[in-house]
Amino acid sequence: MSSQGPILLMITSQDWGGAQAYIFNLAKEMKDRNLPVKVCAGGKGELGEKCRKAGVEFIGLKRMARDINPFNNLLSLFELIALFKREKPSVIHLNSSMMGVVGSLAGKIAKVPRIVYVAHGWVFNEILPAWKKDFYVWIEKISAGWKHVIICINPKDESLALSMGIKPKEKILTIPNGLDVTAHENNLIDRHAAREKLGLAPHSIVVGTVANAYPPKNLSWYLDVCRKTHEKNPLINFVIIGDGPLMPELKRKHAELKQEDYVKLAGRRLDAPNLLRAFDVFVLPSTKEGMSITLLEAMASRVPCVATDVGANRLTLGQNGIIVNANDDQAMVKAILDLTDNQKLREDLAEKAYRDIKERFDWKRSSDETIKTLCQ
Repeated sequence: MSSQGPILLMITSQDWGGAQAYIFNLAKEMKDRNLPVKVCAGGKGELGEKCRKAGVEFIGLKRMARDINPFNNLLSLFELIALFKREKPSVIHLNSSMMGVVGSLAGKIAKVPRIVYVAHGWVFNEILPAWKKDFYVWIEKISAGWKHVIICINPKDESLALSMGIKPKEKILTIPNGLDVTAHENNLIDRHAAREKLGLAPHSIVVGTVANAYPPKNLSWYLDVCRKTHEKNPLINFVIIGDGPLMPELKRKHAELKQEDYVKLAGRRLDAPNLLRAFDVFVLPSTKEGMSITLLEAMASRVPCVATDVGANRLTLGQNGIIVNANDDQAMVKAILDLTDNQKLREDLAEKAYRDIKERFDWKRSSDETIKTLCQ
């Protein structure tokens, strides 16, 4: 590294999700290696609390938020410039689109020696109006020049960035997410205990999802899938673990569809990764992903998976699960029924996925490459 200042791992929101889990795990790894790491995030959520419990220094950001608001974004820029001048970081590691733009500009102004941005799936891959997509492409192209390195977690995102002229000062590369499978398995609880915690019947057929209620997670559409699947097989029950800004809207639709008897909205649970064995099938219905940590966790839990063909889902599952097109409700219903009706298929796919994740998506390899990139 060019100096001995701290390495700041930074993200827009503390609200727990895959990107926050990635930062938390990376921070713990760096702390274990005696690197001077600190985590910075805006808003409210679980990330700060988990960092403090793990002995990782956490800095809350008062002005950072997801929304595009010129006045608030300017205040956030000033806050980050002041932070960088005070902390004198050797590296800033930026996560999420808003932090990537505002953080890299603040880093450029404050003359931070090394600025690294992790693209957890490009925001312009979301379902957006054409003008908004164009705006996000433009801002990513402009802000790329303020960054030394861009890390993608999906090779398709790297290729897309290069084709659109999103080029940082030094390089763009792909480092897929990884999972410490042994640690994950050690925290799993058995099927019976997991179902008891979630209030599920011991012998029911359960299709589970872990996702916060943000637009890319596509949970409103998924409720329609649950209804259509239930009509074909009333014995299937669904569980959605998560919270988020769209949850009130989701609850209204849930009530309108009269799904109380077969779709359980379980709310936010920090122990969600430990409960995955409660599910017979795991479903990820997103319209946009980077590389889903939850999908990796489901695979490591030996739960057969269905996922939409977005982000790195196809790369992650390969032939060891079922991939359907986003928003294709007929294909999603069929995939769920194919798995719930066929125990042998479920067992075969679950075992293959488990073996594959241990071989291809190792946490140590991922963290080693990331830390090497940060500390060059």
